[in-house]
Amino acid sequence: MLLKEKAGVVFVRLALQTLAGSVLLAASAHAQQASTSGSADQAADGANKAAPQKVYVTGSNVRRITLESASPVQVLTREEITRGGATSLNEVLRTISSNVGGIDENRTNGFTAGASGLNLRGVGSQATLTLINGRRLAPYAQPEFQTTFVDLNSIPIGAVERIEILKDGASAIYGSEAMAGVVNIILRSNYEGIELGGSVGQSSRNDGEQLRSTLSIGGGNLVKDHFNAYATIDLRSRKPMYLSKRDDYLSTQDTRAWGYKDARSLYTFPGNLYWTDKATGQYMARSIGGNCPAGRLVDFSTRVANGGGQSCVFDDYADGTFNAAGKTDRASITSRLTWQPNASTTVFSELMFNRNKVVLTGNLHWFAGQIGQPMPALPITHPQYPKDLIGADGNTLVGGNGSVRVRASLRDFPAQGQDNTTDFGRYLVGAKGDFKNWDWETALLLTNSKVTALGTSGMLVDPLLEAYQNGSFLFGSSASNADLYKRLMANSSSTFKSGLQQVDAKLSGELMTLPAGAVGLAVGVEARREFLDTNPDQLSIDGALYHAAQSPPGFSNSRRIASVFGEATIPLIKDVEAQLAARFDHYSDYGNSTTPKVGLKWTVSPALMLRGTYASGFRAPTLVENSTDVRNAYQSFTDPLRCNAQFKLGCNNGANSAYQSGANPALKPETAKSFTLGMAWEPSSSFLATLDVWQIKRIDEINTYSLDRVLADPSRYANDPAAQIIRDPLTAADRAAGAQAGEVSNIIMLLTNVAVTQVRGLDLKLQGKVNMGEYGTLTPTLNLSHTQSYKTAPTPDSELVEFAGTSDTPSVKATLGLAWKKAAYALSADTVFVSKTATVDDRSLACSLATEGYAQLCSGIASFTTFNLGASYTGFKDLKLSLAVQNAFDRKPPFTPGRTGNYNATLHSAMGRYIQVTADYQFK
Repeated sequence: MLLKEKAGVVFVRLALQTLAGSVLLAASAHAQQASTSGSADQAADGANKAAPQKVYVTGSNVRRITLESASPVQVLTREEITRGGATSLNEVLRTISSNVGGIDENRTNGFTAGASGLNLRGVGSQATLTLINGRRLAPYAQPEFQTTFVDLNSIPIGAVERIEILKDGASAIYGSEAMAGVVNIILRSNYEGIELGGSVGQSSRNDGEQLRSTLSIGGGNLVKDHFNAYATIDLRSRKPMYLSKRDDYLSTQDTRAWGYKDARSLYTFPGNLYWTDKATGQYMARSIGGNCPAGRLVDFSTRVANGGGQSCVFDDYADGTFNAAGKTDRASITSRLTWQPNASTTVFSELMFNRNKVVLTGNLHWFAGQIGQPMPALPITHPQYPKDLIGADGNTLVGGNGSVRVRASLRDFPAQGQDNTTDFGRYLVGAKGDFKNWDWETALLLTNSKVTALGTSGMLVDPLLEAYQNGSFLFGSSASNADLYKRLMANSSSTFKSGLQQVDAKLSGELMTLPAGAVGLAVGVEARREFLDTNPDQLSIDGALYHAAQSPPGFSNSRRIASVFGEATIPLIKDVEAQLAARFDHYSDYGNSTTPKVGLKWTVSPALMLRGTYASGFRAPTLVENSTDVRNAYQSFTDPLRCNAQFKLGCNNGANSAYQSGANPALKPETAKSFTLGMAWEPSSSFLATLDVWQIKRIDEINTYSLDRVLADPSRYANDPAAQIIRDPLTAADRAAGAQAGEVSNIIMLLTNVAVTQVRGLDLKLQGKVNMGEYGTLTPTLNLSHTQSYKTAPTPDSELVEFAGTSDTPSVKATLGLAWKKAAYALSADTVFVSKTATVDDRSLACSLATEGYAQLCSGIASFTTFNLGASYTGFKDLKLSLAVQNAFDRKPPFTPGRTGNYNATLHSAMGRYIQVTADYQFK
């Protein structure tokens, strides 16, 4: 791991050296061009100065000449988006340096299969505002517990022209909740012609096969015909990927070869029995039927200090059919109609519809039969009750509480799955124009998201309990259980809808002229209605499905928001410009908020600019956070009262319990304060460097308490309704084996206004362009984000705790891109770097791996670097051929004990090498 970390440091250092070297090359090339071009370039420059083109920059509603503003903005061009073979925005945006984790489309647990969302600065998806052409989108309709986000997979990548990422608080400009920044996705404004594209891809593990096709059709010239209409149809189908096909620790729960433990599950097929020996008090185990394969038999004493006998274990990754990523099918259409009835007026409409269908399979049913569970301990009358544990009088010979427990994996039953269909729509009609020195625009927007979530192959509690108690259900007996399938299995279907309707209008122009220049002004109004409706299946509400989380009743929630905003750019003195902005929002459920923003830009010289911003933010609780929704799930965790030198069953996610995460109508809004301070240096047209330091302070943060802290210090939270740990009584057998408390039977973690979060860091961007004459053009780009500190308080009265560099919060993320072009040829290499992280969730915690006896693994999780290669050729008439190789060197994510797949899916991918071939043809 140390060597890997050093390699990561070397990578960043080499990246900086490479980009710095490009400055010298670019300066040399620029000088050579100047000496050879001479008067032609000067004439062109003169023409450009004579007729400067004003544009709108993300982060401002005021039209301006210069692209660099007081706010730091990262722009991803269409070429950068597609050259690495990305077929979804998730694949592009999750790798940007300012994003930390977020919802991943490939996750196989939770409620949001197939959806993906961003998490700028790691402060929560709710603090990132995602827009299309500067306007909002409906959030994904099915909340991930209480997390709401815009689903990136609702936006087809084929319709995207570029992406602009505003990296400071933009609450005053776009919306009060934009505390961490804004992602503005810019679609094509017009298109003429016909373009047909197709691609095929597959992972190096012979799974994840993908087919994609796209068709764009457009006609009408805005200059000649005064109209343009185009439509893009995008289709993508990808087959599932499996953990069992990945390499080494990614495909097994037995990780002894990597310095950890045999974590294969005691929920095995056909099953294990446990009881307390009456004579010795020893906690005994054996496999059901006694026919466990030799390679899966382990001494029970390795799991429990006072254990005896042998238990049969099951490798969920190697022996199961668990998806590493589900099967997805996407179909979308995006269109825009533009009409110019006269020279000063444009009428436009936009339509987007996307259907995303994802299927997850392979989640095997498990069975827990013991006192206190829906399935009780094994009845003594059951055919598989051990005959040697029944006395001559027909009574049990078992000690302790006299019960025989069962843990089993029901591999002979159809595995559970998810079949989610998401329909996303966005419909816009508007008009814009100019009058004298002013621009105006108004539009009506309707956007919605609908999720139909089908739970497949569920198992009904009541008929299962009946069959278990009367002995007609036998563990591991596929033949005799076949007749039970029809009575036991059931599907459930739930629907979720979210949306918003919005009308807006804004005006932008020059208010007056000061000695230092013109004052730019933009004002606007906006009114919108947001809604969220949830309709869980009645089986889920009734709790009729075995070991599936019971759903709360459905709910409907809505609010209205009216906003007024204004912005001014004021030239204070020569080369010094101020940006002043403010937004007033009235929420129908939370009253009023005012969020200001101040920016300052000083052009020290034509090559150097200094800049800074200050902004405040206001985030009202989302429609699910302040509802009556209390979600039920199951949570794996480390139980410190059942994890010690003697007792191991509660160690490293060995504990499992029902888990309730609840909404809270009494929540208060969050507020935030943020600032940036930076510089942009452009010594020539061939090189640009920007450096910005930033800080976000969020107050009254809405979150749940840290479960690890609640478990470690239960007395602290004893009277807090937002954190409740409910346990079964401690059995004599468990006490004798070393446990300090009974098993956790339920966890209730309600949302609350926890405390304060303060995050600060820096962003570095280096971009060069080297003209190598007959050898083509080289364009290197480095984007690096360093989270210097991420402090938050786990409770309102706690000290701030440092999270930077811990398990889910890497200190450094960086992307280094190198593109080369010459005539019809193009090559690219994009490197994504995630720094080393600690093996703790926050810096105040001790490494739990040391508690388990694996102190050597506490040195940290290694850094991870992947390389994506691309190549294209346009030498054929109207045809472009492309090849992309993601993770070209087939790097495995670093070993992370205790996580699903033994890697951190929040930060890394287990896909491995993925090869894709693409062809695009233009009909002219």
